[in-house]
Amino acid sequence: MRLTGVFAGVAVVLGLLGPAPADAQGTQGEHFPEIDRDQPVSLVADEVSYDNAARRLTASGNVEVFYGARTLTAERIVYDALTERLRAEGDIVLRDDTGTTVFADMADLDPDLRDGLISGAKAMLNRHTRLSAVEARRIEDRYNILSKATYSPCDVCEAEPTPLWRIRARRVIHDQQERMIHYEDARLEFFGVPVLWTPYFSHPDPTVDRKTGFLAPDFSSSSKYGLGVRVPFYWVIDDHSDLTLTPFVMTDEKPIGILEYRRRFSNGRVHFEGSLTQSDFAGSDEIHGNVSTRGDFDLGGGVDWGWDVNFASDDDFLRFYDFSDADRLDSDLFIRGYREGGFFDIRAIRFQSLRPDEPAGRIPLVLPRIVARRDLGDPWLGGMFGATVSTQTLRRDNGRDTARLSVGLDWERTHVLPVGLAVEGFGSLRGDLFYDGGAAGAQDDLEGRIAPRAGVKLRLPLIGETDFADGRVLTHVIEPIAQAVVAPHGGNGPDIVNEDSLITEFDETNLFDRNHFSGIDGFEEGPRLDLGLRYALMQGGRFGFDGMVGRVLRLEDATEFGAGSGLREAESDWIAAWSARYDPYVTIRHRFRLGSEALSITRNDFALDLAVDPVRLSANYIFLDSDPVALQPRDREEISGRLRLALTPEWSLNGFVRHDLEREEFVLLGGSVRFVNECCSLSAFVRRDFTDTETVEASTSFGVRVELMTLGGGGRSLEPDLPGVFATLDDAGR
Repeated sequence: MRLTGVFAGVAVVLGLLGPAPADAQGTQGEHFPEIDRDQPVSLVADEVSYDNAARRLTASGNVEVFYGARTLTAERIVYDALTERLRAEGDIVLRDDTGTTVFADMADLDPDLRDGLISGAKAMLNRHTRLSAVEARRIEDRYNILSKATYSPCDVCEAEPTPLWRIRARRVIHDQQERMIHYEDARLEFFGVPVLWTPYFSHPDPTVDRKTGFLAPDFSSSSKYGLGVRVPFYWVIDDHSDLTLTPFVMTDEKPIGILEYRRRFSNGRVHFEGSLTQSDFAGSDEIHGNVSTRGDFDLGGGVDWGWDVNFASDDDFLRFYDFSDADRLDSDLFIRGYREGGFFDIRAIRFQSLRPDEPAGRIPLVLPRIVARRDLGDPWLGGMFGATVSTQTLRRDNGRDTARLSVGLDWERTHVLPVGLAVEGFGSLRGDLFYDGGAAGAQDDLEGRIAPRAGVKLRLPLIGETDFADGRVLTHVIEPIAQAVVAPHGGNGPDIVNEDSLITEFDETNLFDRNHFSGIDGFEEGPRLDLGLRYALMQGGRFGFDGMVGRVLRLEDATEFGAGSGLREAESDWIAAWSARYDPYVTIRHRFRLGSEALSITRNDFALDLAVDPVRLSANYIFLDSDPVALQPRDREEISGRLRLALTPEWSLNGFVRHDLEREEFVLLGGSVRFVNECCSLSAFVRRDFTDTETVEASTSFGVRVELMTLGGGGRSLEPDLPGVFATLDDAGR
C-alpha cells in the first residue's frame, strides 16, 4: 500500500506532521497536527492501518517517511495522535538536511522527526566519521545527547572490529548549530587501549572546514637547539581571515613566537608570517627573527598591484631553526598591467644575501625598474611593430649607483612558403643611456649606445610515418633550423655599465634567442649564424622522444661573453639535449654542452623520473665547468635524488640525498616514514645537513607529527592555500 502527497484531508497520515491549524479540526473536536505546506511529505509502507478509537496509526513493512529533507526508514512505525509521538522499530535509518545519517534499533520521535529518544544509535557525520551510543536523545532540533558513546573516524570490519583510535565518553553532546562535539568523562584509546583521560574535551565536527582551536603539534629534535615542540593555535577571525600563533619551545634555545595571518578581500589577498625570539645562537643575546609577507590586489582593467617581502635578521637564522635553506631573500613591490596589445610592469626590488662571503653593502636596491611594451601593428609589411621602454636604477650602500634608460622599436613577420619552409624576418633598433655613479672618489659618467639588430630565421619541419603490422604508427619530425643575425661591433665599451648580463646560460632553450645575454645591458655584437637540428618521435600519446643539437658560428671571437659561457669562441660550444618518456612510468632528460676544443664536456645535466608502483624515484646529476665571471671559481659536480617506496596503501618510506662529487662529501641526507589512512596520519623524519658556517655547524634533525583526523589536524582552508613558516614533513628533504 502506498500513500503520498501533501496529505490534505487525509486524517490518517496528517498525524505524522505536527499540530494542525484551526480549520483542520473535525466537527467532533478531533485534532490533527499542523501541516507545513512548504515541506513535501509522503509515507510509503507495505501495510497501513488506523485505530479510530485509540487514534493510532500503524505502518509496517519497508516503511519510509519523507518530510522535506528529513527521511525515516524502519520496519514498523506507530504514530499516537494523543501524545503526538512517533515510535519506530527495526533497522531504523534517519537522515537530516545536514547530511547526518543515524542508524538505530528503536526511536521515539516527535512528528517532525527532529526531537526524540533513540536507543542503539550509530551516527555517520560524514563518509567516515561515526558516533555510536547506547542511548541518544534529540533536543531542540539542535543537540544530540549520547550516553556511553564512542567517536571515531576509523573504518572497521568483522576481521578488525576495534578502530585504530577512538574516544569513549560517559556523555557526548553534538551541537549541530555550532557544529561542535563535547565530551564528558572521556578517554582516548589506541587499538582499544586507553592512553589518555580528561574530564572534558571538545572539537569541531567533521563538517567544519575552519574552526578556532589548537592544531596538531610538531615534535622535533636537533643537535642545534635540542628537543623542540610547536603547538599551533588557529583563530578564525571571520569568513575571510584567520590567524595562527605558534610557540616553538626548545630545550637548548629560548622559545620563538611564530605568527601567520591570512586574509582574502573581494579584489585580492594578504598573507603575513614572521617569527621573533631573543637568543644568543649567533654569539650575542639579541632579538632575532624573520618576516615574510605577500599581497596581490586587482585594480580592474587588467591592472594589479602587490608585494612580496622577505627579511631575516641574521644570515643563519632561518637555517639554524630549520625554517629554510635559502641563501638569498628577494623582495619586491609592484604594479603591473596586462592588456590586449601591451603591458607595463613597475617595481622596486631588494635582495638580502644570506651567504657569508657576499658583502651586503654591495648588493643593490633596484628602485625603480620599469618595463612597458606596446604592439603597434604593421599596415605596410604585414608583420608586427612593437615599442618597448625600460629603465632601472640600482642603489648601493657600499659601491657605485647605476641607472639605465632604454627605448626600442622592433618588427617581425613570419611567412610559410608553399614547400613548408617557415621564414621569420625580424629587426630592432634600441637606444640605451647609462649612468654610472662611480665608486667612492670617482666621477659620475653618462654613456649612450645605439643597438640595432636584424635577422632571418628559417625552419623546415619534415614529417614522416612508420606503419607496423600490429597497427602502431610512429610519427617522425625532423626540423633543421637556421638563423642569421647581423649587428654592429662596439656595443660593449668599457664605459657601458653591465649589471644584468654577467651570467649567461647557453643551452637548447635559448640557442635561437636574438640576444644570448640574459639582460639588456649586454649587447651581442657582430654577425653570426645559429644552427640547430631537432628530431621528435611520437607514438600516440604515451611514448615520445625529442632531441636537439646546435651551435653558434661567428667570424671572430665574441669577447663580450665570459670564458665559461660557451659563447666566447668564434665557434661556440655544441649544445645538445634529448628527452624520452613512456607515460606514466618513466621520463629521462639529458642536457649537455661540449667545448669547441677537443669536445670537452663543460656542462652535463641528467634527470630521471621513475614511477613504477610501488616505487617513485627522482634522480639528478649535474656538472658545471668553472666560470669565475659567474662567481663559480671551481668545477661543480653533484648528484641528488629522492625515493618513495609505498610498502602498503598506508605505509611509505621516503629518502633523499645530495652529494658533492667534486668535494667528495655529502650536502644533505635524510629520510622519512609516513602512515596515512582515513583516520590517522603519522610522519617521522631524520635529516642531516653537512654544511658548516661561522655560526651554524653541521647538524642532525629529527621530527615527528601525529595527526588524528578531525581532531585539530586541519581547519585552515582559506583559499588560496598559503604555506606557513615551516616546511612540512613531506618537504623535509628540500
